[in-house]
Amino acid sequence: MKKTFLILYSIFFIILSCNKEYKVIDGSSKESFDLSLKSISSKLTILQQDKLEEAIKLIYKFKTDGDDENQRWEKLYSILNDKSSEQVFEMAEEIAKENKISWSSTSMIPLDPSILRTEEKKLSEEEKNLQQLESATSINIRFSTINSDPELNEGFYIYPKLVDDSGQEITFNNLPLNFSISFINNGTVVYTTNRTLSSSFDLNKGLKFMYNLFDKEKIINSSLDVEVKTSAGDKYLYGKLAGIPIEVSKTKDSSSSIEDELDNQLAVKNVNNFIQLIGDKKYSEAYKLSKNPKWGDEEKFSSTSNGFGTIEAVNILSSDLINRNKDEITVFSIYQIKDKSGKIKSLKQNFKLHKINGDWLITDTQTKEVTNDDSWK
Repeated sequence: MKKTFLILYSIFFIILSCNKEYKVIDGSSKESFDLSLKSISSKLTILQQDKLEEAIKLIYKFKTDGDDENQRWEKLYSILNDKSSEQVFEMAEEIAKENKISWSSTSMIPLDPSILRTEEKKLSEEEKNLQQLESATSINIRFSTINSDPELNEGFYIYPKLVDDSGQEITFNNLPLNFSISFINNGTVVYTTNRTLSSSFDLNKGLKFMYNLFDKEKIINSSLDVEVKTSAGDKYLYGKLAGIPIEVSKTKDSSSSIEDELDNQLAVKNVNNFIQLIGDKKYSEAYKLSKNPKWGDEEKFSSTSNGFGTIEAVNILSSDLINRNKDEITVFSIYQIKDKSGKIKSLKQNFKLHKINGDWLITDTQTKEVTNDDSWK
């Protein structure tokens, strides 16, 4: 469009000889439009030439639309066909009035150029949020032990941080990012997981890993490397940290690792099923996945006044196993709930599960954080 207007601009100031005199614009073709405009412009004062150019720009801006510039110009030719300069001015004056634009065909004050700027395509909420990460290029990682006393310590935290080329932290908010995390020992991947976090504030609190998540049989030495990767729109961010110490004696016995892994998967699946069943209002099925005395009987559990019946819909963001003992599994979930009034909240919860009659059932919950949200993530 800019290029086209530059060409048009030259028309008003370079008066070429025409084979035909025009009193009105001929919009039958681009060539006829240009020739007729040259002819009409040659009979106007310098001020009127400028104003005619501004008038045509206003008509183009407000009377044509679409992404195809050629189609917009074709429409303009049609609109201005058989119009005199006086009629073009009148049309532009009416447009200015309708859109509360300070412009007159006789004023010495030029048209504000900001009015003619091409409107940028509206970004989706996700695209707007991803703009927070435009300058992020990599992930820095540090770690700390859970307990400073080696005898009492049972694991560690890692703290991934998004940074730019200079190492400056890039903060973000309301943007769920899925982090793929791999732990490596002696060159071999020994444990992988995914965590979804919605802000740099969540990252700064650290990601917790217990020693008993790792199979003793896979650990060759007492040092772990960690690799973290996330997708930020059309780019990947990556980071690596070497030398996280691990107490091998506190890792899990891998003699029943296959059975343990199946139990782990079942526990996470049951938590996700439980949350989704609540959102689907299948309270009886959800209740069967729990043995939590705090929730009372099924009627209290599904109450529409103070039970899970107050929830209209759910949106699960992530669920990860964060701790495993012989008879207890803890799953950390991040999910959203919408109540009957349409209000949305994000919950971060620990679900404790115990194996009862061969199935892993929810026996307790601990809410870590509740925040208000504007929309589904």
